[in-house]
Amino acid sequence: MDIYQEGDYGILRFRVKDSDSNYNYIVWCSETLESAVIDPLDSKTLLECIKDHNLRVRYIINTHAHPDHIAGNSEIQKVTDSKILIHRDGKGYVSPRSDAVKEGDVIKLGKMVIKVIHTPGHCPEHISLILGNNVFVGDTLFLSGCGNVKFRGDIYELFKSIAFRLRTLPDDFRMFCGHDYAEKNLRFALNIEPNNEAAKAKLDEVRSAYSRGSEPTPTTIGEEKTYNPFMRFDEPAVIINLKNRKPSLEERHEIIFRELREMRSNW
Repeated sequence: MDIYQEGDYGILRFRVKDSDSNYNYIVWCSETLESAVIDPLDSKTLLECIKDHNLRVRYIINTHAHPDHIAGNSEIQKVTDSKILIHRDGKGYVSPRSDAVKEGDVIKLGKMVIKVIHTPGHCPEHISLILGNNVFVGDTLFLSGCGNVKFRGDIYELFKSIAFRLRTLPDDFRMFCGHDYAEKNLRFALNIEPNNEAAKAKLDEVRSAYSRGSEPTPTTIGEEKTYNPFMRFDEPAVIINLKNRKPSLEERHEIIFRELREMRSNW
């Protein structure tokens, strides 16, 4: 379990046991202890953390409505009398005791302010959350990877969310994602760019963290640009590699991105 204290607010992250390497999060205002749970799966552990830190949960925020990101909603809502916040396209998948949020909305918790941005593609309702210089990206981006489009997804919407929304955020924004697939993602990145020294160094760092029983440290948008193939769809080395494998491939950025996603799904 990791805690990141940032003055006016705190962030708690833990990996859910016996899950698809899911991360669960709690964020809170340091002064008022008003808090929000993000993408709850393990309600038991989340409620223990809430009690241990004397937090008052006002909101449950779902980045999207896939089952492993909403399974803990009911229990946490029952115990804390909180409200679910989800994009309007996901309201049909959660409790009626929910409010819709949209692009540009602001969620206030004490002195803490969370900005909502709409990042569809993994599924239509997907949102990301900006808190200070942190961005909670759910299943849109991962360390050296991105989400799939198997369950209500759209590859071109995913491309636009990454290329024109998340990739354009400031380089120092720290990224908190919904799952940890870091080692396999980095091995895939090196399959695409075998000489990428940043990917090699990050893979060593991730493996070192695992060997110590730790989680990989959250990365930044700027760091991801150096080795995440899904943020490097316009890099000559990436395009050349894909064209060598598939000479007929169009060099349009969205087509390169689509090919990368298909390769990763079958890798």
